[in-house]
Amino acid sequence: MGISDILKVISKGEKSALAERKFKCPNCGFYPITLDMERCPKCGVRIKSMFRMKCPKCGALNELDAKKCANCGYDFEAEEKRTAKTFYVCPICGYKSDTFFTVCPACGTRMI
Repeated sequence: MGISDILKVISKGEKSALAERKFKCPNCGFYPITLDMERCPKCGVRIKSMFRMKCPKCGALNELDAKKCANCGYDFEAEEKRTAKTFYVCPICGYKSDTFFTVCPACGTRMI
């Protein structure tokens, strides 16, 4: 699960799905850790302090559920919308492209 997946889950208000996902403790390696836990049961480290989101603009560390950077105000939700792309898929062979095509480059099927 990448940071964009986590942002999608948080922006949709599905925190319970994120809380149910299991991770390894980055400090001691204990498994399973969920993000709704306050501390790791083995080493006692605070979970929220270990899982942070780095701002691409200023490099500041923010909470995973932050909508904007606490330091510079960078909008994480706008980044998610900007990176969302449309993909076109050939119905015959399944070739996937981010640009529209009239003839599939993989199998030669005409789309128009």
